[in-house]
Amino acid sequence: MAEKGYFSNLYYDRAVELLKNVCVIPAPSHHEDRRVSFIMQWLKKEGIKAETDDAKNVIIPYIVNPDAEYDVFAAHTDVVFPDTEDFEMRIDGNRLHCPGSGDDSANFVALLMYALWFFSCRPQCCTNVLFVCNSCEEGLGNLHGVRTLFENYSGRIRSFTSFDTILGRGIVNTAVGSERYEINVHTQGGHSFVDFGQKNAIAILSSVITKLYGQSTDSRMTTYNVGTINGGTSVNSIAQDASCTYEYRAVSEESLMKMKTRFESIINTFKARNVDIRVKCIGCRPCAHNADTLWLESAAEKVLKRYSLSTVRGVSSTDCNIPLSLGIPAICFGLIYAEGTHTRQEMVDLDSYRCGLDTGFEYILEVTGIKN
Repeated sequence: MAEKGYFSNLYYDRAVELLKNVCVIPAPSHHEDRRVSFIMQWLKKEGIKAETDDAKNVIIPYIVNPDAEYDVFAAHTDVVFPDTEDFEMRIDGNRLHCPGSGDDSANFVALLMYALWFFSCRPQCCTNVLFVCNSCEEGLGNLHGVRTLFENYSGRIRSFTSFDTILGRGIVNTAVGSERYEINVHTQGGHSFVDFGQKNAIAILSSVITKLYGQSTDSRMTTYNVGTINGGTSVNSIAQDASCTYEYRAVSEESLMKMKTRFESIINTFKARNVDIRVKCIGCRPCAHNADTLWLESAAEKVLKRYSLSTVRGVSSTDCNIPLSLGIPAICFGLIYAEGTHTRQEMVDLDSYRCGLDTGFEYILEVTGIKN
């Protein structure tokens, strides 16, 4: 195992400088182009060969044996915000404030530092390595980046680690599956006074939402939510159209199927009343399926304990959902302490980044069998 502080002493300053430059670049899911371009230019300048795929993943292969499998280390480039103009970034003491700075900019910057070390030191690994700055982890990105990665490298990936979430929050070793829908209601509508009594799409959609929220779930690990709602034309118009987005989540496939059955039953109840209601699936994230993550957890636990960080196991919806659903070992943990995740007040603690950089580096050594 590396001497404590070995990696951060070498790369902390470079990582912080790169984070300052990259975190301001907007990157909505499916529109990560500017960040991809920035990363590829940075890698070229550093003399590191990389490639991109159709999903806008940046892939950095480190090959020791063309016939060996890959250990994948990834962090996502997209952010939850729809902005297309640069974010505002400011530094207050040891705190860097910028939307998306912790989720997941600091993590993929750390990943780039690890790639830089590999191509500088040329260590001998027990497997090949892929460093991947992947697209589309957030929201309606629907894990498109990692889905594409596993399609393109089918049968060749031994393990997958996502650097995501917050330093000190433990290890995500289980996937929360989900299904997401857009629900649309259409009516004839009309004038609010002259046509009073005509069906109102907003009123009907409100009844649908009330039914959805009348459900009971089989445990606290099964949830549902209406996230957005739109509709209507004006205050003096009977709404012709109304829509909302709806999701349900569960840790087990069985619970997910129960929620699907209940959802379809509620929708069919309204269809039976001649309501023009239409449903479109806009996202699907699978649950885990018989993946043995213990050896990855053990590697992470060994390093996290060394730095007095939590090793509690947790569940979440991350890029790990895809490999876990395929039975491939995958875990997730974060490399920087952050507050205000998914808000415009997001902040990262730069002092914690030293610990995070060392933690991620030593974990990679453990997984790949490198003796530093």
